[in-house]
Amino acid sequence: MSADWCWLTSEVDAGLAVVRFLADFTGPDRAEAVHLVLKQLRQRTEPDRVLACELAWEAHTGGYWSQLRDDDQHPYESEETYFRDVLGVASWRTAYKRLAIGRMLTAIAEAERALVRAAVAEVGLAKATIIAPAIERSGAWQAWVQLARRMPAVTLQLRVSEALQASPRGREPSPPGERFRRSVLSAMPDIEAMELVERFFELGARVVGTDHPVGIFLAGCRECLADWEAHAGGQSRGNPIARRATAQGATAALPTWANTSGETSACLPPWANRVGNSADDPA
Repeated sequence: MSADWCWLTSEVDAGLAVVRFLADFTGPDRAEAVHLVLKQLRQRTEPDRVLACELAWEAHTGGYWSQLRDDDQHPYESEETYFRDVLGVASWRTAYKRLAIGRMLTAIAEAERALVRAAVAEVGLAKATIIAPAIERSGAWQAWVQLARRMPAVTLQLRVSEALQASPRGREPSPPGERFRRSVLSAMPDIEAMELVERFFELGARVVGTDHPVGIFLAGCRECLADWEAHAGGQSRGNPIARRATAQGATAALPTWANTSGETSACLPPWANRVGNSADDPA
């Protein structure tokens, strides 16, 4: 059955259009007709959802939520509350994925953006979430959209992870350090705080010389502890932890798995002995 048979997308009231269209189909033909309507409904709604991602990114970068009120004329308590309302999402994780699509679209030249938006809508938000980081990094949106059309989500995630040199999600248990990073991110009160934490781990991997999130966190603690002790007026000057942090510097006395020397520990898994940086999980 050709999609031309269904004129649903031109109708304002989808409910009436569906009833009229399906009234002529019974038996095996109805299955095909319902299938076609479902695809038409997606074509009708998906472009709007993609456009909402782009506008949500503008709202995020402009901090609009603090200037606006909900339907009951109450100020929004937080950016999280705002996006849960306007995007209809249940978690920050989902909101963050939508914003990542919007950020990717905003980085595209305005003359080409409508074309990219339509292509992304065609593959759907679920796959758009997967390929957005790869498009943002490479700019090769046509190649990634083609892959998204052909590949199931799991295979597509593997390809994106390969391109970004990231560990593919859902294929094997995450290392403890990655679980720690995700726990910290999930505890953040808003998206701005999540971006701050992401930047901390990204820069920390370069400065400290380890890509292990716990090692980066400990190095950051050691780096700032001496300054905090000074600001506290020397009240804890006798604290041995503070003395060690001051004397050893940020990267000294890190746990064995966070050291960047060529030495490895046989009692640790391979990821704990890895040297160098790894890209963030794109999804």
